[in-house]
Amino acid sequence: MQEEFKVAGIELVAISPDTVEQAAKMRSKLDLSFRVLGDPELTVIDAFGVRHEKSEGAMAGDPKDARGIRRPLAIPTAVLIDAEGIVRWIDQASDYRVRSDAPRVLEGVKQGLAAA
Repeated sequence: MQEEFKVAGIELVAISPDTVEQAAKMRSKLDLSFRVLGDPELTVIDAFGVRHEKSEGAMAGDPKDARGIRRPLAIPTAVLIDAEGIVRWIDQASDYRVRSDAPRVLEGVKQGLAAA
């Protein structure tokens, strides 16, 4: 979707519950052309109310999952914010393992831009 976003003048930014260093490493490893910001204190994630609560409960119990990791997670969410900081469109997954598909996001962005 990056090309469609670029044509529409939309800047794509990903926010991760990783540290800044981990987010930079992920961006490099995946060769991403957009910014990936680390939010280890979950400041932005909590501001949008997208903390995945089940991951918090897991932290209180067994400290590790099958990959050896237990930490707070964010619910996959796409947010369209205009230049004035107004949220024009938001889409949140019902399953933290699934991201929105491209056609759904592109249609939401078109609707959000039309409403602006």
